[in-house]
Amino acid sequence: MKESTNKKGSILIPTLVGTAVGAGIALLLAPKAGRTIRKDLKRLAEDTRDKVAEVIDDGRDIYKEGRAVVARTVKAGKETYDEGTEKLEKIFLKKERSYTVPILAGGLIGASLALLLTPKAGKEVREDIKRLAENTREKVVTAVDKGIDRSKVLYAEASKAIPEVVEAGKKVFTH
Repeated sequence: MKESTNKKGSILIPTLVGTAVGAGIALLLAPKAGRTIRKDLKRLAEDTRDKVAEVIDDGRDIYKEGRAVVARTVKAGKETYDEGTEKLEKIFLKKERSYTVPILAGGLIGASLALLLTPKAGKEVREDIKRLAENTREKVVTAVDKGIDRSKVLYAEASKAIPEVVEAGKKVFTH
């Protein structure tokens, strides 16, 4: 189809015909009344907006909690290190009284009791501990994987919902 640029309205007539055909098809195939569709779109936009805001707030909370936990852990580590260093200095620099003998005696007493009262051989206990550690590791990995997968789903839903909300909002407020 050759388009002429010399005639006035050469673009206007096809545009009007396309508009009329599109409107006719929409009228014939509309699943609901326009008012109902607009209400549904508005409700969808509001629900999606609320969900996106909730996901964003949850993400911020998780981030803040993570930062707080790391900060507390670092602080506790520094304090423990400082206390340990201070105690070691007191033990080695103090000539009056030493905790070395009581610590060693306590260690010997504890080891003796453990040897006399242990229900299993050391090899079996080590295997039990190893098995427990592996099971715990698997549970942690599974939980982390589930968390990552859930985060990806929430991110995908939010990413998909945002353009839909924007479009729905444009349609609601332009009509």
